[in-house]
Amino acid sequence: MSAGLYRDVDPSLPWMGASLLGPRRLTRDAAAAVMASDDGLALGLMLAYARSYAAVLGGVVYGSAGAAALGLLGRRREAAVAAAAAGLSALVVVEARRRARQWESVIGARLSTLRAEGA
Repeated sequence: MSAGLYRDVDPSLPWMGASLLGPRRLTRDAAAAVMASDDGLALGLMLAYARSYAAVLGGVVYGSAGAAALGLLGRRREAAVAAAAAGLSALVVVEARRRARQWESVIGARLSTLRAEGA
């Protein structure tokens, strides 16, 4: 999904952005902008985008597989480097998901409010 798709629908929504650790940190102003939106489609697209963050999950997979393969080949030093890379990647994934969950929570709260207002 394109990062800007939800903003194409509602430009007033904040950009979740991207950083080395996934989405930007959620700020009070960004949360207020989400809560002010009345566009269910844009909020749904934004929620889908927030849920798509997996950061450097490939680094976890490749690092782990590389460490196992290199270990089997007896290349311990290289296996240790690959394992360390997998570990660092896992920490980045955890932080990216933590940040994304904050965005998801605010978006979900607004969508719930919109549903309640429409009832």
